[in-house]
Amino acid sequence: MKRSTDPSPLPIASALGTSQTIAAVAALVIAGVVLIAYQLLDMRHSLTEGARVQAAIVADSVTAPLMFGDRDAARDVLRAFRYAPGLEAVGIYDQEGKLFAEFSYPGHHLPPQPPGANHQPDGAVMVTETVRHRGVVLGQTVLLTSTGKLRAAMLRYLGLLTVASLLAMLVVTILSRKTRARMAAAERKLDYMAHTDHVTRLPNRHSTYARLAVDLEQARAGGQQLALLLVDLDNFKLVNDTAGHTAGDELLQQVATALVGAVRPGDLVGRIGGDEFAIIVWPVADRAMALAVAAKVTQTLQRPFQLESGEFFATASVGLCLYPDDALTMSELVSSADTALYHAKHGGRNRLAEFVPAMTAATQRRVALERELRQAIAEQQLALHYQPQFDCASGALVGVEALLRWRHPEHGLISPAEFIPIAEDSGLIVQLGGWVLHRACQDVMAWDRAGAPALTVAVNMSARQLREPGFIDDVMRALALSGLAPERLELELTESVLMEDVAGAVAFMQAARALGVRLSIDDFGTGYSSLAYLQNFPINQLKVDRSFVQLLPQRGETVIHAILALAHGFGLSVVAEGVEDQRQLDWLRAAGCEMVQGFLLGKPMPPQDFAARYLSPVG
Repeated sequence: MKRSTDPSPLPIASALGTSQTIAAVAALVIAGVVLIAYQLLDMRHSLTEGARVQAAIVADSVTAPLMFGDRDAARDVLRAFRYAPGLEAVGIYDQEGKLFAEFSYPGHHLPPQPPGANHQPDGAVMVTETVRHRGVVLGQTVLLTSTGKLRAAMLRYLGLLTVASLLAMLVVTILSRKTRARMAAAERKLDYMAHTDHVTRLPNRHSTYARLAVDLEQARAGGQQLALLLVDLDNFKLVNDTAGHTAGDELLQQVATALVGAVRPGDLVGRIGGDEFAIIVWPVADRAMALAVAAKVTQTLQRPFQLESGEFFATASVGLCLYPDDALTMSELVSSADTALYHAKHGGRNRLAEFVPAMTAATQRRVALERELRQAIAEQQLALHYQPQFDCASGALVGVEALLRWRHPEHGLISPAEFIPIAEDSGLIVQLGGWVLHRACQDVMAWDRAGAPALTVAVNMSARQLREPGFIDDVMRALALSGLAPERLELELTESVLMEDVAGAVAFMQAARALGVRLSIDDFGTGYSSLAYLQNFPINQLKVDRSFVQLLPQRGETVIHAILALAHGFGLSVVAEGVEDQRQLDWLRAAGCEMVQGFLLGKPMPPQDFAARYLSPVG
């Protein structure tokens, strides 16, 4: 069962909604204040200008009454303005500053003396206008206009602005809510993509290791045990190569479902690489419980998976590490589980390996050997040994097999079974293979120049060399530089190498045969052993694996008889390797095997020793 890896809320959408609301409110408040202030100033200005016009009319109308001292006529003129909007009081002051005539509503009388120019009564607008006749000042008029209507208009405007603001806030709220919802959905999607593998829907590498850190801390605090399983599919590349990446994704999805079903509900399954998964088993009572979960995982993956393109098997190698028995920190736990996985893969695959301290030493030795192998190549510590091959019927020496040897200055002779896989994994095999090819061709031609019989030389090829686009050109250069005839060079390929990339293998072999180079299948019978490739691959020879030869003559006759009949039926010659007993040689000779090699006839040896023993007096 998948566990949530990030239960935290989505802060961006929430923060965005709050900030949008605050921004909208602030904008409305600022806009409202500016509009109200502007409207207030504009309306007051209009009111003042209207009052000035009225005051000017009054001044023009009272000139005569003021000149002749007719107060009644002046009052009649002033009374005519009683319907002026907002008028509170209007009066005339004579030249001496005395109130000459006045019209006012109750409570709004003018003072006996003219008010100052800067005097503005509360709640009213006061304007004054000088009364002149032919340039002579006769007095002044004072007019008071109420601001009540101004306040009423402002209240109406404020109400309208409030309604508009509320409607605007409603619109902003609706839009903000929609935006927040879209942002929350986008944030959830981004969060999902950041923590979830898009193919399997499992937690991805980042999320899996984040959960491992949390679970490990809780296990440490609670004094509990935790197991980490690393699962690597064995043949996933073959599925991608043969059925396509769509089928590969479909297989990964089915494997993910199977893994989730194989573990306990509280355990976490995550995809941490192309074909690699991690399983956090927590809590576990003891190692036996962790092993039981791991065993169930391996058993689950041993069944076939039905894809649209056909049926596929997805067996897996599993590495197990237990906290706190095997590791105390997260980095140690992951490293140790990965070390166990490496041993499971190199131990034959489709198996479970639990971490033991000795694995660390082996891994450290492997890392050290890879580093020292690079140095050995640079310092020419590597050498070729040659094992003779004989015609089975006549016993004549007909060829040699070139075998790479490494004599370490401290550790002595390093087995090819140990350093060749290291060279394969690190990519050094391409450089090593090229050196072996050139050196073998040169050594055989050196024997030729010394008068030795023409021998064939067999050179082993790796899968990495086969995938190198320029390797066939390297073969041509080796032949050209050494002068060796192409038909005397034999390239040995294993069945597993051929089946890793069938199309590429066929293309290479056709190019090699076009040059005249011979091709041999090494360790025949231990790999895929398919009649189809014997018919379709342009090979010359089969090499029977030593494991079959060593059973002779008491056992194994049926298998080797079948291999000989199969090879001869396809027009291929057969070489039997690992001959160590005379009875084995006699049986092979009687059965019709073409060539043999083994310790009975000759061990691998340096070129000088080989020449001295088998090519005398050349050596």
